[in-house]
Amino acid sequence: MTHRDIVSNRRTVLKTVGVLGTIGGVSGVGSANSNGDQNPRLDLVGHTTLGARDGANTHGAVSEEHDLAAVGSFVFGDNELRLVDISDRTDPELVSTIFTDPDGHSSDIRNSDVHPTEPWVFTANEGGEDTGWAIVDASDRENPELIGPFTVEDASSGVHNVQAFGDDYLITVGHGRGAVVYDISDREDPIEVSSFQMPKPDEDHDDGHEHEADGETIHAAHVRGDYAFLAHWNRGLYVLDMSDPERLEVVVSFDYSEEEADVPLRACHHAVPHPSNDICLLGEEIGTGEPGYKHIVSFDLENGETELQSSFQFPQHANQPTGNQGYWWTGHFSDWGVSDQQDVVFSGDYKAGVQAFDVSDPGDPVRIDQYLPAEGVDEVRREDPVRHDLVDNVPFTWGAESSLAGDSGHVYASDATTGFYIFTLEGY
Repeated sequence: MTHRDIVSNRRTVLKTVGVLGTIGGVSGVGSANSNGDQNPRLDLVGHTTLGARDGANTHGAVSEEHDLAAVGSFVFGDNELRLVDISDRTDPELVSTIFTDPDGHSSDIRNSDVHPTEPWVFTANEGGEDTGWAIVDASDRENPELIGPFTVEDASSGVHNVQAFGDDYLITVGHGRGAVVYDISDREDPIEVSSFQMPKPDEDHDDGHEHEADGETIHAAHVRGDYAFLAHWNRGLYVLDMSDPERLEVVVSFDYSEEEADVPLRACHHAVPHPSNDICLLGEEIGTGEPGYKHIVSFDLENGETELQSSFQFPQHANQPTGNQGYWWTGHFSDWGVSDQQDVVFSGDYKAGVQAFDVSDPGDPVRIDQYLPAEGVDEVRREDPVRHDLVDNVPFTWGAESSLAGDSGHVYASDATTGFYIFTLEGY
C-alpha cells in the first residue's frame, strides 16, 4: 500500500461550514478534523525554556547549516534576541542574548531570519518609526555583534518581518511602505534599491488591525527561487519576480479584494510556497470573533493564474475571547515539511499549540496531530510585573519551521512563555 493510499484510508470528509464553493474549480471548505487515527505523531526531541523572562518569546528563525536558532521577544519594548545552539537537537542551549535597539526605543523583535550562507541574523524591530531592522553577526555566538539598527525611510512604524533574498539582499515588510528591498552587500551601509505596495482596496475589512491610510500593509515575505511570496494582508497573495531585485515585477496574485469565496478572505498573515509543487499556504490571523482560515492556493507563474483549492480551520474554531485574551484559536506562522513529509504543513497556532496537517490532497487537508507545549511552565510563569494576559496563557505557540530551517526533517517551534522546542513527526 502506498503512502497516498494510507492517507486516503484515514482521511475523513471535512465538516462543512458552508456550501462548497467554486473559484475556477472546486474548493473544499471546512474544519481539518482528524478521524481519530493518530499514528502520525509529533514527538518532542529537545526543549529549552530560554530562561525565565519578562518578555515573551516570538517566532524562531532556524539555520541547520549553522546549528543556530534565533528567537525574538516582545511585551514592554523588549528587543532582546536569544541565540540558541541546536547542534545537539536533544539539548538546545541558550548561549547568548543581545539587544538590537540599544538606543532605548520602544521596540520588539517580532520576527527574524538567518542569512542563507553566513551566521548573520536579521531582526525585525517593531515599534515607532525610529526603530527598523538590524543585523546580528553570530559568528561568535557567545559574543554576537550588533550591526545597525537601520531605519526604513518614510516608515510609519518599525519593521514587522524580514526575509533574506540570496546573499546580497533583504526584504523588509510591515512598516507602512509595503515591501522594501535592500542591497546588503555592504552590511555596514545597506542601500534601498526597490519597493512594492498595492493601494488600499476600496472595501474596508474589519479585522481588528489598523492599516496605513495610503496603502495596504504587507505582513510577511517568503522566498522560493527568484520569487518572493508576499502576504499582502487584505489583498491576499502577491508574487514578485525578483530575478532583478532592483526591478520588481508582479507575476501572479490571489487578491482577496477581487476574489469570491464561501468563507471570509481576511488578514493574510503569511504566504508560504510548497517546496516543489505550485501551491501556496495562506495563513490568516484574526484577533477576535471568528478565527482566520488557512487557504491552499495553486498558482501558475507562467500564465499568472491562481485557483483556491481549499479553505479550512482546525477543530478549536469557536469564536475567540476579546481584549488581551484575543488571538486564541487563530493561526500564526507555518511551514512545509521536507522529503517524504513535504506535503505536511506544520503550524504554530497560538492556544492550539503546534499542529500538523496532511495536505497531500490540496483540496482536502486533514489534521494528523497536535502538540500543546507546556514544558517548564512552572519555571517561567510570572505574575509580577503584570504582563499581557496572553503571555501566561499556556500554550501560546508563535510559529513552526521545518523546510525553512534545513533538510533534516526536524520541526522547530517557539512558545511565548515556555520557550523553544524541537520535534519530529513520526509514523507518517
